[in-house]
Amino acid sequence: MESTTQTFDALSRSTPNAAWGALAMEVLARLGVETVVSSPGSRSTPLVYAAVRNAKLEVVPVLDERAAGFFALGIAKRTGRPVVLVCTSGSAVANYAPAVAEADHSGTPLLILTADRAPEERHCGAGQTIDQIHYFGEQVRAFEELPLPEVTPGALRHLRQSLVHALDRALHGNPGPVHLNCPFREPLAPDPEAEPILDAASLENAATVLTRSTEAVPATGRPDAVALERLGSHQHGCIVVGDVNPGGAENAAAFADAIKQLSKALGWPVLADVLNPLRAHAEDARALITHYHAILRDTDQAATLAPTAILQIGTLPTSKVLRSWLAQVDAATFLLPGRPVNIDPLHRVATVLQGDAVNLAQTVSPQTADPDWQTRWQTAQSEATARVDAELRACAGLFGGKVPWLLSQTLPAGTAVFFANSLSIRFAEWFWCAGKGRGALLGNRGVNGIDGNLATALGVAHGGAPTVLLCGDLAFLHDHAALLLARELRGSLTVILLNNPGGGVFELLPIAQHAPPYERYFATPQNVDLGKLCGAHGIRHECIADWPSLEDALLETPPGLRVLEVQTDRQADRDCLASIFN
Repeated sequence: MESTTQTFDALSRSTPNAAWGALAMEVLARLGVETVVSSPGSRSTPLVYAAVRNAKLEVVPVLDERAAGFFALGIAKRTGRPVVLVCTSGSAVANYAPAVAEADHSGTPLLILTADRAPEERHCGAGQTIDQIHYFGEQVRAFEELPLPEVTPGALRHLRQSLVHALDRALHGNPGPVHLNCPFREPLAPDPEAEPILDAASLENAATVLTRSTEAVPATGRPDAVALERLGSHQHGCIVVGDVNPGGAENAAAFADAIKQLSKALGWPVLADVLNPLRAHAEDARALITHYHAILRDTDQAATLAPTAILQIGTLPTSKVLRSWLAQVDAATFLLPGRPVNIDPLHRVATVLQGDAVNLAQTVSPQTADPDWQTRWQTAQSEATARVDAELRACAGLFGGKVPWLLSQTLPAGTAVFFANSLSIRFAEWFWCAGKGRGALLGNRGVNGIDGNLATALGVAHGGAPTVLLCGDLAFLHDHAALLLARELRGSLTVILLNNPGGGVFELLPIAQHAPPYERYFATPQNVDLGKLCGAHGIRHECIADWPSLEDALLETPPGLRVLEVQTDRQADRDCLASIFN
């Protein structure tokens, strides 16, 4: 591997663009960036060439910018560290938009470097040029257009400080995406035969930055004493935990421990969505309620279990039954968003608590609990679990809802699971069993889009633990361009593809009763041969015939990407759900 000095020497020749790119990538590497995801294009040459030549960085090429954005998002979700995206000018920038929206809403750190033409070449009919200034609007934590590259001490210091500030905004306070627009004039490629325009020692000096942690730092604010007193004054409360991704295994374990500590101190049960560490770290699950969707469908039971206080941590779980119940109960509401965003779509009168879950758990002192309160919840949970488990165990035919139930009991310890949106994530919320030693459970629930699920799962798997994606046929086809990433995958991803075929979630909605437009315009069944599609990309594909076959397949963790197709019937899946819940 080349030393930093050698790399600078090679890249600082002939053009300011080369020196600029070399310095930018060296600064990012020193600030803790490990991965750059690039897409091919001419205008971004100074950045991509410099990234590839920097031995500290892994650079992953992705043809499709939309897939690239979600792939970077997946890596950032898994690690909690920022990933850099680099693209050329023009419509390439627009293809990042869905991933930027998800990163914004889910609080995932990304640094987007979009190459651009010089100002004099804009708004005059030049090719591959759009208005990239503030392109992502308020969906990014910060935007800056960097000046055209100039090799002077002041200009290089400005570049360094802009990158330091950008990563700080992406990681701290309210993590999320940051956009830097990077204009370049030609020539774009370095000339290795030319004399250096800046010596390597000067570049080394310009790159020197103060050592900074690139880990997300927890909020340090503490709830005021009055709020804590009000919180602890209720014996009949519930802790509701939605989509919370602390980033990294260590942070996930600390978060789960904090929630358990809060539950014990307050004497309240915990209603835990599937997309947080609780279901993966549940060695003591007595106070953990996972079947709230089934429990609260019984109106008498829902009334008996009505709390006087709610502590909501993170966004609300997916379940509409739970959301409807929360909207109806007359309870004091406390919100712990963890970052400065509104997490209450029900618009309740609420007290917003400062800090994070770990901080709050250290602040709340043990309260006098009503043992009967938790016993009522635990009894309801035990009865619902027995009923659901019996129904699923007896289900011999292939049913989509049984897949996450089986995965939660079969996958090897430490396996990460990513749930695609629509029906897959709902099946997971309703049926995924809690248990100790599970890997991360993730999804794109920021804006709940059907796009980018395969690419994000590939990012989660890249360089991480063996990963499983639970995905419907439409979500898979919507993101099939991400199959091109299979050759870049450094890890293991198994796609469990629920082919029903069509949009199974619509079977649960009133529109399903309107026969003439429903099938074509809502269910939208496709007739793609998924095996042949995988074969065209050289990806292993297998049709699962029965449950033992799926269990046997799950015991393997082969390198690369494979697809296990589970064919079910939409109407039969709907009837199975009705049998379980009614």
